[in-house]
Amino acid sequence: MKVDLLLYNGTILTIDGNNTVVNWLAAKDGRIIDLGCGSGYEQYLRTTGEAVDLIGKTVLPGFYDSHVNLVQTGLNILSLNLSEIRCMDELFSIIRHKASQLPEGEMIRGIGFDELKLIEKRLPNRYELDRCAPNNPVWISRVDYHTSIVNSLALHMLNLPFNLDGIVRDGRSLPNGQLTGRASALVRSHMLGRISEAEIARGVHKALNIAIENGITSINAVEGGFTFHDKHAEFMLENKNSFPIDITLFYQTVNVEKILEKGLKRIGGTIFLDGSFGSRTAALAEPYSDDSSNSGTLYFSQEELNSFVLEAHRSGLQIAVHAIGSRAIEQALTAYEHAQAIYPRKDPRHRIEHFEMPADEHIQRAKALGLVASVQPTYEYLWGGARKMYETRLGEARRKRTNPFSKYIKAGLIVAGGSDSDLTPMNPLLGIYSAVNHPTVEYAISIEDAIKLFTINSAKAVFEEESKGSIERGKLADLVILDANPLEASSSLNEISVVATIKEGNILYVK
Repeated sequence: MKVDLLLYNGTILTIDGNNTVVNWLAAKDGRIIDLGCGSGYEQYLRTTGEAVDLIGKTVLPGFYDSHVNLVQTGLNILSLNLSEIRCMDELFSIIRHKASQLPEGEMIRGIGFDELKLIEKRLPNRYELDRCAPNNPVWISRVDYHTSIVNSLALHMLNLPFNLDGIVRDGRSLPNGQLTGRASALVRSHMLGRISEAEIARGVHKALNIAIENGITSINAVEGGFTFHDKHAEFMLENKNSFPIDITLFYQTVNVEKILEKGLKRIGGTIFLDGSFGSRTAALAEPYSDDSSNSGTLYFSQEELNSFVLEAHRSGLQIAVHAIGSRAIEQALTAYEHAQAIYPRKDPRHRIEHFEMPADEHIQRAKALGLVASVQPTYEYLWGGARKMYETRLGEARRKRTNPFSKYIKAGLIVAGGSDSDLTPMNPLLGIYSAVNHPTVEYAISIEDAIKLFTINSAKAVFEEESKGSIERGKLADLVILDANPLEASSSLNEISVVATIKEGNILYVK
């Protein structure tokens, strides 16, 4: 029989129900038709379209990234990256230089800003930005997207309502340019709405190239909504058949009728029930360690959330909500329980995105509901552990309770891995490394379980386990080739790299 692709002479980790390991596979018409050990591949060698001698390299199922702000990632690639800024003078110098290169009135977008990395440990204000760019609107997004900083030109252009929640004021009660919560979301929506579709397309193309280079063959794109812009979701819908890898869209809206009219099966992704630890807006049971007057924000009442969830649940949709703090997680679980009690559905696989600080009873309730925990292990690599952001915001005791992955696995939850790109990089290998090396040792998971976060578990998280997520006969030939076997590299997982990415038997990338 003639096949399109043959991989042989390697280690192929199938991630099937038995964790079978083989050393060759054959694919035809985009699907795996045969695999095994030994010399069985030789029957295909003479007639195959493309034969690849792996020379001992390792093959895994193509990676999923289960939570990506894809349009935002693309646009941020085209923006001013402030993630490595270490002091205010450096920030001001970079903005001043950018302003000197632009015509008057053109917006300066800065992304990835993290004041905790600065010597000064603070956000800039609008007057400081005015001195850098008096003739250009400046909009800076904090790394978590939950805080914006603008200069006076941008602030006047926005014309925000005076009493809008989230406008930070100076000693004279004037806006100082710092915006959180609803004010930041409104700013983001306005600013993102000014960006052309051509620029969106350019950014998405760049973002997809990065995904492919990192072995990703399937993405859950969370687009649209209050913090982003609905035209991002519309762009994804209009162009879904032109992308080189699979995109599953989560349209971020509470408008159930709109989703049904578009023929979509999912709603949400980042419907914010609360904010983030970094911006002190995640809804905690107790106040923040570095702000004793603040325990975060809930953006919905329980009644509002119950109403939305019940309508979407009755309509047969898969629902995904953002909940980080324990109060937001409680709210999400209560809404899902309410809907299921009134209108029982078999296996709806509703999701909680992030699920960072649950109580033990929250984990058990999530399991009883059959929920998906959509997590981002790289959060812990970047911000977990001693003297990092989580400890600054939460204190030592509480930062040791964040992202208890081992508890999720032990409870039997479906745990899907993602990046929340570009909050963290679209890099599943970094996610796997982070889950295995959790700074709270008892929450670390095995390499096998970490791989499953980004393969079969993520396939289950969007009902795709029959066609993706493992290497088995009849499934799509979505594959990633690595330069080393992760199961044999516990001390050097972070040194493994992607050699090739294959989508439905087509080689999209070779290093």
